[in-house]
Amino acid sequence: MHARKLFRKAVLPGLGTLGMAGLALAGAMPGGAGASVKAKAQHHTTNLAALAKAVNAAAAQPTFATYAKGYGAPVKDAKKLKGMKLMIAVGDSQLAACAEIAQADATLAKAVGMVPTVFSTTGKISDLETATSDAISQRSQAIDYGCDFNPELIAPAIAQAEAHHLAVVSYGATPAEVAKTHEDANTLDPFSFDAQIAVDQAVVQHHGKPFQALGIVSDVNPLFEQGLVPELHKQCPKCTLTNITVPVPDWGPQLTSSVTAALLKNPKITVLFPHYAGMLSTMVAGVEAAHRSSTIKSYLAFGGGTPEMQQQAAGVGHQIIQSDIGGYPVWTGYLLLVDTAKVLVHQAPIPEATAIGPDRIATPQNVAQILKTGGWGTDFVNGFRGMLGLPALSGSALFQAATLNGTMTAKV
Repeated sequence: MHARKLFRKAVLPGLGTLGMAGLALAGAMPGGAGASVKAKAQHHTTNLAALAKAVNAAAAQPTFATYAKGYGAPVKDAKKLKGMKLMIAVGDSQLAACAEIAQADATLAKAVGMVPTVFSTTGKISDLETATSDAISQRSQAIDYGCDFNPELIAPAIAQAEAHHLAVVSYGATPAEVAKTHEDANTLDPFSFDAQIAVDQAVVQHHGKPFQALGIVSDVNPLFEQGLVPELHKQCPKCTLTNITVPVPDWGPQLTSSVTAALLKNPKITVLFPHYAGMLSTMVAGVEAAHRSSTIKSYLAFGGGTPEMQQQAAGVGHQIIQSDIGGYPVWTGYLLLVDTAKVLVHQAPIPEATAIGPDRIATPQNVAQILKTGGWGTDFVNGFRGMLGLPALSGSALFQAATLNGTMTAKV
């Protein structure tokens, strides 16, 4: 376990030994410090209202039309895709959201006549390397990576795939990583925004009062920190943040014990920022082991995933988990396939800046609705199908396509 202090509690300058009596006297002076304090209080209230508005917007159901312009023209000559082999290798198939992305990618690939293979992974780099070797030996035309994935860690394997003329498309790599490994296309999530909105939610729920937070960090994506830390500085300068780093293969008992140890070491921690939803079950176990279930709230938890949201919907998870932020795995998988299709027919891929799906906050207030309906509507299904020249679906077929045959919904 690695811990580091990102910033310390700030002390307001200029107070010296003035104390409460001096503050009261200053507040009584007409047009003086009292007016300044009043103005600051008004600004604080307005700022919290603006943050709450942003959080509420991020919790609302998105629409395909909002993102469609960024996806560009439909796939030309989509019939050429028929019979093409596609290898799909996410970073960790054991994470629900990753498995669901791969399933959605494969489902749409089959609909357009491709032959997809989903390679089961356990979070180990060797799994992705083996998947790449298999794709090459099976004479696949493309390989899709993504979800809990850093392409730099398998750069030689990616280079081999490219040398064998496979289209290489990823989901969730950072622009800097792509620049080094030269994938043909990459779809994104607004990771920094997700971290910012998680901070805003925490600040609003704490009414702008300072809190001590624990970040549960992986070794996968630095963009969460790049969004979270500056936003916490900005919105709550007196808040503190301490990180523990738990690599993906250790998101089991080690994460539980690390969270428990951190909470016992610092009883003043009341906020957790787990970077990934895949951490939630073991994180909650760590909170319970520290006997802190009634005093801890968690925010961020990027990734979604049905089991994680089911945990958020009931029991102690409902009490602790305030946000489970992420793109919809089905939408993400469909977007990945459309981008891959464009590369395969020698069409310009979706620009990386707009190759994004909507991220929504699952909260204790809306998680039941998200679980029952899928939470992202159904219009994206026919939106993506239209880009591939496929006929529109309706009725139960449309709902099943939007929810992976109903597996993305659950009654709570």
